[in-house]
Amino acid sequence: MTQSQTGDDTARQMHLVAMVNPPTSQYAENWRNPLSRNDWLSGRFFADLARTLERGCFDMMFFADALAVPEDRAGEFATTLRTAGKGSIYFDPLTLISHVAAATTHLGLGATVSTSFVPPYAIARQLLSVDHLSGGRVAWNIVTSTTNAEARNMGHEAIASPTDRYDHADTVVETVRELWRSWDADALVCDQTSGEFVDADRVHRIPEGLLSRGPLTLPRSTQREPVLMQAGSSPRGRAFAARWAEIVFAIGDSADHMRELRTELRERARLDYGRDPNSIRVLQGAQPIVGATDAAATAKLAELRAAIDLPSAVTKLERLLHADPLDVTASAVEVLDAHRGATGSTGFEDMLRSVSERRSFTVADLALEQAMNQLHPQLVGSPASIADELEQLFQTEAADGFIIFPALYHASFEDFVNGVVPELQRRGVFRNSYGSSTLRGTLGLSR
Repeated sequence: MTQSQTGDDTARQMHLVAMVNPPTSQYAENWRNPLSRNDWLSGRFFADLARTLERGCFDMMFFADALAVPEDRAGEFATTLRTAGKGSIYFDPLTLISHVAAATTHLGLGATVSTSFVPPYAIARQLLSVDHLSGGRVAWNIVTSTTNAEARNMGHEAIASPTDRYDHADTVVETVRELWRSWDADALVCDQTSGEFVDADRVHRIPEGLLSRGPLTLPRSTQREPVLMQAGSSPRGRAFAARWAEIVFAIGDSADHMRELRTELRERARLDYGRDPNSIRVLQGAQPIVGATDAAATAKLAELRAAIDLPSAVTKLERLLHADPLDVTASAVEVLDAHRGATGSTGFEDMLRSVSERRSFTVADLALEQAMNQLHPQLVGSPASIADELEQLFQTEAADGFIIFPALYHASFEDFVNGVVPELQRRGVFRNSYGSSTLRGTLGLSR
């Protein structure tokens, strides 16, 4: 039992967020599966999925993004496109959340926007615009981008170093937040009798030394400002999360690792930045495979794995690591060590190496696992069995909730909403209905 950030004495509640990035999802063969919807270029696909998630009382759906089709060692994009590699298709996330906002009333809406290439003023105004239009339901998934391909698409010679990217991101986030706060809460007067529209004394320039002057062309929103979300897993990324993030998207390969990460982030936030640890929601990624029974779920997983084409999976791994053709019998750890730095994300590479070492993966093993779930934790079983695992992780404070990755669109989310969510609700660890109209309220974060 904890005290929520809204000041009410209520039981601690689990949070659920859906990560959406069709057509491949975390399962590389999603787009080929007959149980998956194939209308992912239509607005109906996203609106229907959002309504399913809202029926399941999810806190939020968020859209991943990258600013280039991933390239191979030779700088070519053809391999990614031919094999439906992750990143073949990306909508603009701000456009998607604007579309989904009109189809929902409570579901939170997360958009990925890069600090490396989008000016802070544009970030602040675009996100706050949708926050107003949605009634206060927007979150910003903060990324720095990681590849030279993205940099070149945005007019730069090459991507900056991780340290430089995060240093710049610190300034961008500070600038965006100051712009969101450039209007005092009561600045918009709209007094028809006196004729005063805005009390200009309550609208301000932002501090010097940042990347804008302000003020923004919008007042504060219903939830004050969009929620900040971040997923950096490197030491520098964790420091960034401890400073800014209200939702942290984490990946732990064991309950102990999850618990250690959550504790570290909360302590860093308190000691290094004077933040209340309870102002952070640490959500662990998970891919649920739900069946009517444990045996049915195991059989479903076997079918999904059997559909993975090994040569295609190895080709995707070679592209990811910018590697020449790999020996599928070689040690995955040795291959990862030889290609350190290839992905642009040291935290991601550390996770690949940790799992590969613990499970004694060959290159073939790593390629197949990457094609199945991108090495994210996988929960396989009946609704009750999966609810058992989620509840155990939640109650032992390994996580404040979970980022749910689907294997199949929309089938995986429908299975979860129809089966697992009612189990969690019966146990009293997940809401039966929305208690707030804003995302901050749903997350139990202070305004």
